[in-house]
Parts: sequence; structure tokens; C-alpha cells
Amino acid sequence: MAGLTCAQQLQSRGHRPVVFEKGRGPGGRLATRRAGDALAFDHGAQYVTAHTAAFQSAMLQAIESGAAGHWRPSGAAAADWLVGTPAMNALIRPLADGLDVRAATTVTAVARSAEGWLVHTATHDAGEPFDIIVSTVPAPQAAILFAAEIVVAQALDRVVMAPCWALMVAFATPVAGGADVFQSESADLAWMARNSSKPGRNSTQECWVIHASPAWSARHLELERGQAAEKIIEMLPRAFDCALPRIAQSSAHRWRYARTTTPLGAAFLSSEDRRLFVGGDWCLGARVECAFESGQAIAAALTSTPDEAHDTSSA
Repeated sequence: MAGLTCAQQLQSRGHRPVVFEKGRGPGGRLATRRAGDALAFDHGAQYVTAHTAAFQSAMLQAIESGAAGHWRPSGAAAADWLVGTPAMNALIRPLADGLDVRAATTVTAVARSAEGWLVHTATHDAGEPFDIIVSTVPAPQAAILFAAEIVVAQALDRVVMAPCWALMVAFATPVAGGADVFQSESADLAWMARNSSKPGRNSTQECWVIHASPAWSARHLELERGQAAEKIIEMLPRAFDCALPRIAQSSAHRWRYARTTTPLGAAFLSSEDRRLFVGGDWCLGARVECAFESGQAIAAALTSTPDEAHDTSSA
């Protein structure tokens, strides 16, 4: 959300951004995992809320285009959340339209050059030249990537992000009880949601997404995926407080940097020469809207004078 929001706005203002994406397609933690033709799991961000006028406008456009819908799950008091349709990454895909997106490309190093920067990738080891770098990876990864940028790296070290193990599980028949969402701030399982209750999903399949708590995920961070899935499955009968149907399929995904617990406190970081900008949801909080705001702020700073951008940058 942060990177593509920034890139779209830069392109609309006459710049030529290139987006490097490690995954097969855009989305980041607005992710959806598919298993066969029928099963789908939003195993990252579960929903979106919109508080600012700019993000409300963006979400309204997504709803009108069919890329988003309202989710009002049972078990979540007064919830009126927004989700991508037919999957969470539908919120992101339109932002990539018209952009030069290099998918399935891992950036291995970024180094300053005489004219700007060289971006080294697994397929372009010699480096590709760019004038300005905008990074929207999680803060701990950015701190490693830009360790030579002392002031920026020191600020990044103050950001704290918690991990999350996510279980994707399909049951052969519906889970009893009726609730679509279970939440807890203290239990080892922090979130359980019937993914198939979201609009645009296949409601004939009983698909659930389970998020372990940050504390449990941290204690078990280095488990193999199969081991993590087994341990979470063992906790499900007690968490649901009922006998569970037969499990038809299950898998686990580790989000090493899932949720911001100590944000930066500003919309982005920039180097003194304004050739490096670093941002993401972790700048302002733990919500998708925070990523949107950070991407917008970076684009505005890149197309304004240094004095105009000064108040939104921390470095």
C-alpha cells in the first residue's frame, strides 16, 4: 500500500518510478493465499478501516469499482469493516496499473553512486542506476539495507514490529457456534475469522484464518511451518470451545514483521540530501491506512521544496 500509493502519485506528477517487488505480485501483508480452485485465505491484514478524508475517498472509489466491500461479521460488535473483493490484494492491484513493476525480484543491496544509487538484484548483480530511492519494506529490514545511512538507520532501530504466525485451515463442514470472528488481547490465539464470511468469497467452503498472538509467535518464531501449524491446531478446540469438524487442509505462514508496536512517530524518514526516503505503515501505526498516509507523504515531499517537506520527515 505504501510503495504503490507513492509510485502512482509520483507517476501522475511526471516522474518515472520503478517498483521492485520480491513477491509474485503486489500486496505485501494485504495478502491472499489460494489452495486449488476453491480455497482462499486472507492470511495477512484482515480488514481495513478509513478515518482520514483521503483514505475514505480512496476506499469509496474501491467500493464503486468492485475492488472492496463491507464486511459485517457476527461476533464482532458493531463492526463495519472494509475488505478487498474477491481478496484483500484487490485493494492494491489497481494501484499497480500503468507502473513499471518488477515482480519476483529480490533487491540484494542498495549502494550510493556518483550520480545517485545502484540497486542490486538477484538478476542484476552489477546494479541498476537510479536518482532517488524510496523504500517501504518493514523497518528492521530497511535498517539492514541502509545500515550505511547512519542517521536513518539509528531512527529505524527505534521502531519495534511484532511477528505473527498465521494458520490457514479449511474444515470439511461448518464450525458450530455461528460467530464469524473471535478476538482476544491476552490468549495465545489473538484472532480467528471465518474467511468465507467475507464478501466475494466462496461461502460454500469453510475457510478460517487464525493469528497467533505476538507473544506466542515470538516464542515459536523459528519453528518450521508444519510444526507451527500443528501447535496452533492443538489450541483450536479450546479456543472455539466446541468439537471441531474434520480438517480438510491446513498450512501456516510466518509474518516475521507483522504488527507495529512502537511506531516511528512521523510519516517517513529521509536522508539529508533527500535522495533516500523510507516509509511504511510502521511510521504511524499498525493499520493499512498508516501505509497509505506514509506513501502519500513521501510523494508529496519528493515533489515539494525541502522547506515544505521538513515537517513530515524525521531525519
